[in-house]
Amino acid sequence: MAAGRLFIARRIAKRELTEADARGEVVAAWRKAVFDRLPAKGVPACRLLKAYVTTARGPRRTLYLLQDASGDAVLLMHRPKGDPIGDNMAYVNPAFRSAVDKAITTAAEDIEAGQVEVVER
Repeated sequence: MAAGRLFIARRIAKRELTEADARGEVVAAWRKAVFDRLPAKGVPACRLLKAYVTTARGPRRTLYLLQDASGDAVLLMHRPKGDPIGDNMAYVNPAFRSAVDKAITTAAEDIEAGQVEVVER
């Protein structure tokens, strides 16, 4: 089980969780806690967690930003395979780098403004 809490920022949810079951998929993947770990370049004391999610609509890739000290995570994206970012969630993909930077900034702004849903373990 995942440690800490999961933060779902309002604007990230609006962009990434448009399909009916998407929120449940994101929470279930976080609770299952089977991730590939990536460095969070430019974000000290954090790392990225990539989860592979299988759905009735096809495979998805979900990305969270984990704060190492607290164990809290922030949803950054939930993308299908076939999406330019969902196909290659790695820093060698320029679209991924750009999307991660934008998602971190957006999530931080929403969290600071209190526009966030917090999911407990």
